Amino acid sequence: MTDGQQKPTEGDPNDKRYALRLRKYIDVVVEDPLSSMLFRGAVADISPTGMRVIADQYLPVGTKYTFTMKRAPFLKLRGQVRWIRAFQGETYQVGVLIVDASDDERKRLTNFLELERQRFTSSQ
Repeated sequence: MTDGQQKPTEGDPNDKRYALRLRKYIDVVVEDPLSSMLFRGAVADISPTGMRVIADQYLPVGTKYTFTMKRAPFLKLRGQVRWIRAFQGETYQVGVLIVDASDDERKRLTNFLELERQRFTSSQ
């Protein structure tokens, strides 16, 4: 970085990549609203602003999908694919930016992440 800026470190509140993030698999249904196609996947980690999804379908960068979580926190979020990488076998890791969520959904997600963080740190 230039101009005296320091590289962000984990926990830096100025870098969204290091925001509170939970690594926990949550089954998800991915819906393409344009074609009405449904795909199965799993959220591998999630933060208030985005998530990493493991999917068996190639999801093109820039495309928007609806992600419905099949267990807690049972959210339905609209996200845009920011990046995609080959994973294992014929699966892909997909970086998703949450682009549309109601205030209630964002609050539920933040509360869920905080409760999981507290549970994780108290068990350490």
